[in-house]
Amino acid sequence: MGWSGWIQLFLLAGLGRAGLGKHRANASHYPYEDLISETVAYCYTALVRDSGCCLDQKYGKGVRKKTVRRPGVGWLCDKACYDDTKGYRGDDLLWIPEGASCESPRLLWIHGGSWEYGSPDTLSYGQLASKIAELSGAIVMVPDFPLTPVGDYHVIMQALLDALRWLAETPLNPELHCPSGSAPLLVGGDSAGGGTALSLIMVLKHGAGWIPEGVAITEPETLLQQAQILAGGVFFSPWTNLKCDTPDYYYNAFAKIVDKKAFKDPSSGIAYVGDLMFRGHPEENLDEFTANAKSYIGSNVDLLTDPIASPFWSTEQELGGGGIPPLLFAVGGSESILGDSMIVAQKAAFYGASVHVDVHVGMWHDFPMYSEGCGSGYALWQAALALNRTATFIQKVASRKLTATRLGLVWPPSSSTPGTPKTRYIYDVTRPGAEKHLGKTDRASWSEVAIAWGTTWETTEIQT
Repeated sequence: MGWSGWIQLFLLAGLGRAGLGKHRANASHYPYEDLISETVAYCYTALVRDSGCCLDQKYGKGVRKKTVRRPGVGWLCDKACYDDTKGYRGDDLLWIPEGASCESPRLLWIHGGSWEYGSPDTLSYGQLASKIAELSGAIVMVPDFPLTPVGDYHVIMQALLDALRWLAETPLNPELHCPSGSAPLLVGGDSAGGGTALSLIMVLKHGAGWIPEGVAITEPETLLQQAQILAGGVFFSPWTNLKCDTPDYYYNAFAKIVDKKAFKDPSSGIAYVGDLMFRGHPEENLDEFTANAKSYIGSNVDLLTDPIASPFWSTEQELGGGGIPPLLFAVGGSESILGDSMIVAQKAAFYGASVHVDVHVGMWHDFPMYSEGCGSGYALWQAALALNRTATFIQKVASRKLTATRLGLVWPPSSSTPGTPKTRYIYDVTRPGAEKHLGKTDRASWSEVAIAWGTTWETTEIQT
């Protein structure tokens, strides 16, 4: 089926064919087929049918997979555990790209799944981590933290702190004899894992990082220079508001549009808008999300608005005064937790952090995990762009962290100058009507340029 077929099946079925009566002559004024690309139309159609479908299947090239069993880390996913992977759990996965060295950045990726589902190599997290490792050259670790109800916020946070310390201090390549704490260290995550990653950043900020083994601190003022401070943070569609009451729960609620006046056959005039992944009524979504959040916090309702456990509620005390590394957010413009990214990003930038936010118009929750186009046979360029932007961001902040370390400078900067996020609204350049606005006739060339754009950053974009 060609692109027009998928679009008609999903968004436009019957337009100009269903008998528009006296309005039929004006059908050409509504070129809806120009608004959405073949790949996006395919993904929409598939995800409306089954929101659990279509995650990426391919692993990154030239990346070695290594299973890690850290002593004392195992946990049991029993009958009370919601995830399908039962039994002994706790083995982490490392993805090590070819040519990795002692100075290669190391990224701790915290998987999503409402803190109830997922593991390092299910739900496409192995594919995601390996692709980030391939593109960025970073060693990526995905820990298998205790899911709720086995774990809660405090248990999970401690498990992730332990995993991060292990990642920072383990040689990984014994033949290189990497010194403890020598590699730039980042944290990242998606969905629920993205919110927890932000919590982890603030916990580390308040503790001024940690002192790697073998490093002696004689003067308190040298703590920040010697401590292992994060180089950066990356987030895909992070869930940061455990109160679940940001406005986008309403504005981006999933909806089916049927124009009975314009279409003689309403079933042929259906369009879907909003969050393809969470399709309940706004109040239903709020109730379900809040139930997940309460399981995560162990039913301690005070933590729903705790500024660290629920980063949406963070203040100058948590974000100001320096110590927050550069942050990159990639979020879908149609998802119900869009505000969870936008408002936190605005706060962090206002209190002095270097923040980048990419809003991909029309994209859904966790869209970077659909870079293969939902099985359409064509890449979803928005997802490919997000992965490239992520990889280049990792490389740039890691390089700046290494430079600061060599010069004896504090990283991230300890100053706190109010600012705003560097925000980009990214529209689909491969849609059929794009050439009308872009002045190009070859949409494929635009998608190639757009994906390549993810590999470039202006030198002034990341504060030093």
